[in-house]
Amino acid sequence: MVVKMNLKHVDELSGGRKRFRRRYPKALVPVIGEAVFQVAMKAREGGALVTEWEKLMKAYDREVAKAERKAGVSVIDGQSTWERWKEAREEAAALLDTIKGDLTEDERRELLGEELERRGADPVLYRAVAAPDGDEYNDLPKVTMLDAKNMYLRERLGGGTGRNNKNRLDRVCKRIETTLGPLDKLPLVDLTREQARALRDAMLSTRKTDGRKLAPASVRRELDMIKAVVSLGIKEFDLQREADNPFVDLPISVKNAAPDVDSNKRDPLPPEVLSKMRLRMREKTQVPALGLIWRLLEGTGCRGAEVVGLRREDVVIEGLYPHINVAWHEDRRVKTKASIRSVPLVGDALVAAKEALALSERDPMLFPKYAYEGGPDAASAALMKHLRAVTKDKRHVVYSLRHNMKDWLVLAGTSERVENRIMGHTVGGLGDRVYGGNDAKLKVAYGAMEKVALLRRQSGLG
Repeated sequence: MVVKMNLKHVDELSGGRKRFRRRYPKALVPVIGEAVFQVAMKAREGGALVTEWEKLMKAYDREVAKAERKAGVSVIDGQSTWERWKEAREEAAALLDTIKGDLTEDERRELLGEELERRGADPVLYRAVAAPDGDEYNDLPKVTMLDAKNMYLRERLGGGTGRNNKNRLDRVCKRIETTLGPLDKLPLVDLTREQARALRDAMLSTRKTDGRKLAPASVRRELDMIKAVVSLGIKEFDLQREADNPFVDLPISVKNAAPDVDSNKRDPLPPEVLSKMRLRMREKTQVPALGLIWRLLEGTGCRGAEVVGLRREDVVIEGLYPHINVAWHEDRRVKTKASIRSVPLVGDALVAAKEALALSERDPMLFPKYAYEGGPDAASAALMKHLRAVTKDKRHVVYSLRHNMKDWLVLAGTSERVENRIMGHTVGGLGDRVYGGNDAKLKVAYGAMEKVALLRRQSGLG
């Protein structure tokens, strides 16, 4: 009996001709310059077709690997044993469906297994055909930390979240591998509290490039990400009855450690730095949009992504209270519900907003140059290069502008409630969050920002 197989990524052209066609990963399309790898095949059937198909699959893998090396990144970590097994089972099911005739399930598997063995096919595929549910000699592959990481990449970091979280995920996974071993050797069902404690202790002992140990708050943030990765893996792979998350409620304590507070990590930019940056943004930057972003950050106290992700429709320059609307949309996810707000445009911030509208012309985004995933990170990195040209203090960063605005609001006598609305922090109780019209809130916020603008002008920073 002849076994007919449907080969993946092969479609049929006119006259019985075959074509191999497989899409490149989206992240590598800009590097390769093409979206699809396709080749007209010489063979039309039988063993010759299978042999040619195998060569083209290897050629595709070489192109992807070369592009990944050129880009200096990996689209997603190499397939885990479980992922390869899942893919092999799906391929085996498709091949079995092509075998027609009055045959039992076992007979079809036996026939296909003999054909795969004859041509030296992938052992994993052969096993998926011959023993899809395991056998007395081989256990089925287990879901590992590598699977959980890849799932987290797809489900949690697949949107427009930028590179920072992806880099952070890679960093914490390297810490796991340093202490506990390769991710693909750590089944989720076998993770223990002892391993979690060992990882925590190793992280608390880790020293940064400047010789200082990781702060407990930094360790907590990284462990929270690991906890989230494991929890997502347990949920998405239906392991609730088999696995517990050992990172849940894992305590972190360092004897005699000083309190770690955000105000110790960043300083407001001093007046001389602000003045030098304004001058530099006018005279040194070759990207006008970058200078406008800086001025809006300084004049509103917004987060970087909130300004970079603005649409033209979010900028209101007419009426009594010009403002920007920080809102959720497909090209920019805001941080929290409290982040969704209207921020007044007063003084130079209003001038910068008008210039940005003129510069962006008909594009729907206010800053089209940075309107892509990772755009806010790119803008921040570019601004940091300019900032480092005027200050070497590591506590001076772009985010320091939010600390500047916080200080100005305090000096202007702004109430905590109004201050939180302007900055996008969580507002008090239910009444503060739910009741009151937007116009009234905007009017009060605008008055506070006018006082800030007056203080800045009196200080020579208006």
